[in-house]
Amino acid sequence: MTDTTTLAQVLAAGRLPDAEALRYALQLGECLSKVHDSDRWHGALSPANIEIVSGGLELLPVPEGSTRMVTPYSSPEVVQGEPADRRSDIFSFGAIVFELLTGRRAFDGDSRASLVAQITEGATPESGNSSLDQLVSPCLSKSPDARPASLQIVIQDLKVLDMAARRTDQSALPSLGQEPLREPGLGRTEMQELESRLAARMQLHERTMAELHRSASGRATEEGTSSARSDRSLDVLASRVAQIERTLEEMRRKFSQFEHNIAADLVDIEEGMKTQSAAIESARTAMAQTDDLVERVVEALESLQTTVLDESEPASERAAFALN
Repeated sequence: MTDTTTLAQVLAAGRLPDAEALRYALQLGECLSKVHDSDRWHGALSPANIEIVSGGLELLPVPEGSTRMVTPYSSPEVVQGEPADRRSDIFSFGAIVFELLTGRRAFDGDSRASLVAQITEGATPESGNSSLDQLVSPCLSKSPDARPASLQIVIQDLKVLDMAARRTDQSALPSLGQEPLREPGLGRTEMQELESRLAARMQLHERTMAELHRSASGRATEEGTSSARSDRSLDVLASRVAQIERTLEEMRRKFSQFEHNIAADLVDIEEGMKTQSAAIESARTAMAQTDDLVERVVEALESLQTTVLDESEPASERAAFALN
């Protein structure tokens, strides 16, 4: 074992058990959320930049120049040359969680061009598990604005999925990923039988989900419903609650932004009114000063006119006027 073990090395060794994969996904979400809470982001998140430590996971520093590299975890906007941010981190997080829980990459290609095409134009991958797809698909949206506003929403969904996985009887239901875990040495016939059994169980699961939807109008649950069926009902309810929480969180974010914009507009209007009032007052002062100046000029002109007239009178007239 080397001094540093990365998540990429763990994934390369084979698909992880669901419990371990969910544990890594939750640890990664908490670790990345702390980075975002400090008003920062990673920018080049991939399994190669995630270290396995005794306490969980740690994010390794971004190697110089790696933000320009295209990896199966790069977001569409980063691939197209835009700078990374929290939303691109959420896309990378979704791609890693998908790989953790299915054992296959969300996006892949034989060349850089094909990989770029998959990321920017390819359809959002499906795992075969509706709960997992509801969790991951929003993170892998092509539009950054359509992704979850916060990782806390995704972390809550992961916790619900983790609780559901703990309750589920793994011997009776397929695992979270679409591809079942295959034991080494199984023959072709045994593999086909295993796949047939898993497909039949998936069909049973889908039929049960449809029945639960029909019974949601208010009919009481019949006595004797199996424990596994009850658990699936709880999973559906948990998924709906999580979707409602995401919607409420998005509404809170938009309302907060609306309040912020209104407050900023009111401040601008108030400042504009103050500026206009100051300009009006300044104009009034200038007009008063102008009136005073005009009066003084008129008085000076009158005084000058009187002086000129007095000096222009003949000396004899002034003398006669004095004698009289």
